[in-house]
Amino acid sequence: MCASEVSDIEHSIWQSYKDSGVVVWGIAANETQTTVENYVEQLGITFPILLDVDGSVNAQYSQQSAFPTAAYPQDWIIGNDGVVIYQNNGFELSAMKTALDAALNE
Repeated sequence: MCASEVSDIEHSIWQSYKDSGVVVWGIAANETQTTVENYVEQLGITFPILLDVDGSVNAQYSQQSAFPTAAYPQDWIIGNDGVVIYQNNGFELSAMKTALDAALNE
């Protein structure tokens, strides 16, 4: 997990949109529960972080990357109807907020 992205999601997405019904989940792939708990505490994260200890969820949803080191971050926004409205393997906060605003204004 990227500390700056997780912090941005906490403050700019979760805290800004949770009262509008937006739900945020982080998925920690290939990490132990203790590592994730320490990370969450250090950063003051309040949205749920789901454990993918063996990386199986990550493997199922891994996005094609332009180059091998672009595996993280992977951001997905899924609408109330279950349809993916945004996905990216590069963190673009403004694009995420635009997608959320459009979905909430439908």
